[in-house]
Amino acid sequence: MLINLDQILEIHIEVIEFDKDENPEDYTPAIRSLASLELMFEYLIRKSNTIFRNAAIVLYTIVAKRPFFNGNKRTGYESMKYILMEEGYEIIATNEEMKNFVKAVATTENEMLLSEIEEWIFKHTKRL
Repeated sequence: MLINLDQILEIHIEVIEFDKDENPEDYTPAIRSLASLELMFEYLIRKSNTIFRNAAIVLYTIVAKRPFFNGNKRTGYESMKYILMEEGYEIIATNEEMKNFVKAVATTENEMLLSEIEEWIFKHTKRL
């Protein structure tokens, strides 16, 4: 099953609501660029892709392209995790490794290639 736009928006709301009490001044549950999310679903997410490819596309699009005003890294991570879990996979990385990976995806200097993101995800997952 492919993830859809409504599911990503729900994940984003959950992420933002979770942090609402901790960071009330950073609470902005709004979309900055709906177009980048729509384009991702229109042209990139495919049933013919591997699950790791689709997870990489979603993570990259949300984390690097920043379609939301805040919570992009957390929303991207949770969306990637959702895709993997729906297909019976889980991430096998420490919190530190995962944080460093997501930060690397978000960094515009030495931007990670989609193939590198996909490879990292593949190497850091296992079947449930």
